[in-house]
Amino acid sequence: MSDEEETMRTEVRGSLIVVGYTCSHDDISAAFGVEPSETWNMGDRTARGRVLKKNGWRFWSSLPLTATQEEHAAHLLEQLKPDFSKLEAIDPTGASLSFAVESYNGDRPSLGLEHELMVKFVEMKLALDIDLYIFD
Repeated sequence: MSDEEETMRTEVRGSLIVVGYTCSHDDISAAFGVEPSETWNMGDRTARGRVLKKNGWRFWSSLPLTATQEEHAAHLLEQLKPDFSKLEAIDPTGASLSFAVESYNGDRPSLGLEHELMVKFVEMKLALDIDLYIFD
C-alpha cells in the first residue's frame, strides 16, 4: 500500500443544482445571478445512455477538492447574486445546495453548515443535499 492510499483524507465537491423547472436555463441564471457550469434538458442522454427526466442547471464551486464543505458553501454564496423577485417567479423547490463528500482511510469529515450560511441559503429556498461516500 502506498503512503497516499494510507493517508486519511476527505474530498468535497460542492454545487448549486436546480432540477425540474419549466422556465428557460437563462431564467435560472438570471434568478441566481451566475452562468451555469452545465445545463441539460429533459430527454437528453447521459454518457451512459440514461435518458434524463428533468431539466437541470448546475453551478460548481471552483474551490479545490481539499476545501471543506463549509468553505465550498461560503464560496458558492459569494459567487451567487440572487434576484429574489426572479427566484419567486421560478419554482425554486427543485433547488439545492449539493455536496459529494468522499472520505478515505478512516477520515471523519465534518458535515453541516454554520448558522449564518444556512440562513442565507434558506432565504433562497435551497434544500441541502449531502452524499457521503466512505472508502477504506
